[in-house]
Amino acid sequence: MALPLVAVTGATGFIGRRIVRMLIECGYTVRALARRLPAGVQADADAAISWTLGTLEDTEALTALVKDAVAVVHCAGAIKAANRQAFLDINGGGTRRLAEIAAAQPKPPRFILMSSLAAREPGLSAYASSKRTAELAVRTLQPGLPAVILRPPAVYGPGDMETLKIFQMAAKGFVLAPMVQNARASLVHVDDVAGAVIAALRLDDLPLQPIEFDDGTPGAHSWPEIAAAAGTALRTAPKVIPIPAAVLYLVGAAASLAAVLTHRPTVLSWGKVPELLHPDWVSARSTFPGYKPLWNIEKGFKDTVSWYTSQGLLTS
Repeated sequence: MALPLVAVTGATGFIGRRIVRMLIECGYTVRALARRLPAGVQADADAAISWTLGTLEDTEALTALVKDAVAVVHCAGAIKAANRQAFLDINGGGTRRLAEIAAAQPKPPRFILMSSLAAREPGLSAYASSKRTAELAVRTLQPGLPAVILRPPAVYGPGDMETLKIFQMAAKGFVLAPMVQNARASLVHVDDVAGAVIAALRLDDLPLQPIEFDDGTPGAHSWPEIAAAAGTALRTAPKVIPIPAAVLYLVGAAASLAAVLTHRPTVLSWGKVPELLHPDWVSARSTFPGYKPLWNIEKGFKDTVSWYTSQGLLTS
């Protein structure tokens, strides 16, 4: 009997790789979209995964990707881009194109959109606005397209090169953090994000509203708590050094200028600063049948530090 086929975008990225692995572990086969085959991978090396070469702008490739799939997991997207329009083209336009192709199938597959908690506040940044645009592109096709929109908070874990900066600072005895009174943020380990996808595949009743989820910690985490957990994993005791908003904007402006001059977009930019200064990134409590986070911050940070150390990125 053929195993159910799930199409995945962003399969070579930090989150996508974990989702593909868990899908295969749970008995699915995967057809993944990629610009090119990952290094060292042969197209026919693994019967559980096949590759469709193309991009989110390639209608022919997207059509081939979703053909006969029971579900589409859309993880591809930009966390950094040259400008606002680039964010909208990639995160908004790419999602709309893929969702419309999925909806046009004789039997539309379940469409799982990996959005972001940032979509809750679209006015804060171009990134947040583009993620909300992506959500709206999917919602306009409901209920003809059976869809689940997931809004993870900040995702960390083995393979993530963005949160590495926090651990590198903690290893030196400090953590720089935005100077925001009572700021709290939810976190989630990458394996729990993959678990959320599996839960979304198995939902009987599909919610019309986006699903927010996290590591299950009531009230989420403050910067001192995040720094302390990083210190525990590294056997250090880092101090939190608050950074005033004016300094963050100065750094963001310098980073944005450097990105223009080098033609290399960066996550930290002038437009990203309002997100960093927002005090409430706490995921809403929602009923999500089948989702059970397995990684709290202490266990998750130790796992992450272990991976960074194994890769020579940290000395613990």
